[in-house]
Amino acid sequence: MAWAVWLAAPVAATVLAALWAWWRARPARTPSAKAAMQAHRDYLDALVVPARGTARAATGTPRVESADTAH
Repeated sequence: MAWAVWLAAPVAATVLAALWAWWRARPARTPSAKAAMQAHRDYLDALVVPARGTARAATGTPRVESADTAH
C-alpha cells in the first residue's frame, strides 16, 4: 500500500499546482461604477503631481553631487 502513497504524492502536487495556476490566472473582477470612477480620479490626481519640485535653487548655489566613485 505504500506504493499508492508514492504514486499519489506527485499526482496531488500536480493537481494543487494546476489549481494554484488557475486561481492566479483568473481575470480581475469588474469594479463597480463608484470604484472605477474613484480609481480614475486618483489616476488623474497622480498625473497632476510633478515628478520633481518646481522650486529652483538660487543662482550660485553649489550643486549636490552624488558620492565620488573611483574606478
